[in-house]
Amino acid sequence: MKVAVLSDIHGNGIALEYAINDLKSLGIKKVIILGDIIMKGPMPLKSLEMLKDKDLEIIAWIKGNTDLWLEEITDVWIPSTRREYELNLYYKYAKDKLKEEQIVFLKELPLECSININGISILCVHGTPQSIVEALDSSVSEEEIKKAIKGVEEQLILSGHSHTSFIGEVDGKIIFNVGSIGNSLDGDNRISYGVLDFVEGRVNLVNRRISYPADEIINIAIDNKFPLLNEYKSIILNASM
Repeated sequence: MKVAVLSDIHGNGIALEYAINDLKSLGIKKVIILGDIIMKGPMPLKSLEMLKDKDLEIIAWIKGNTDLWLEEITDVWIPSTRREYELNLYYKYAKDKLKEEQIVFLKELPLECSININGISILCVHGTPQSIVEALDSSVSEEEIKKAIKGVEEQLILSGHSHTSFIGEVDGKIIFNVGSIGNSLDGDNRISYGVLDFVEGRVNLVNRRISYPADEIINIAIDNKFPLLNEYKSIILNASM
């Protein structure tokens, strides 16, 4: 049995469409979602709707740090820094595109989820078991990873947030950062998602990288007057901040 793990879609409906078509071509129906679905990208509504595909069985869905903005930012909030001003622009853009019941749905998602598949215990987090805004990847020292996963009982930890894929083992725990669907930041602007391949009591981890027409999401961003367009275009094309 195979399970797809999707994270950090960030409103890139074009990349998500290609990812869903790709996982379906592999015969995968079961999906885990690790958050950051709608912000900051030009297709928040479409991205959320595509994950409701009747052919997909979502077995776990947690929220990411940008999903939390729906709770942390309000319509009357007054930004005081350049960073806060940018966050407010992304918040207003996404909120204007979504239905109220969709906003409620995102707010009600859990921060983490523990599941068991074919005898393998799995902890799903967006960042680390300790923080939604920190990461587990090759840029983090082994000592810091040990601190971040201290107390975890599950065998496998699935994560995202840093938009950089990573597979490793620390303190007997297998860690799989599946990267980003819609906004890779590792210098490779292809889609990145994870595949869990369960075989005879063990699980094989596959980082799936596929190309998609990045110019299409940029054109949609232009047509939709997406905020901070030049920055968005650079990140999508170069896969770096």
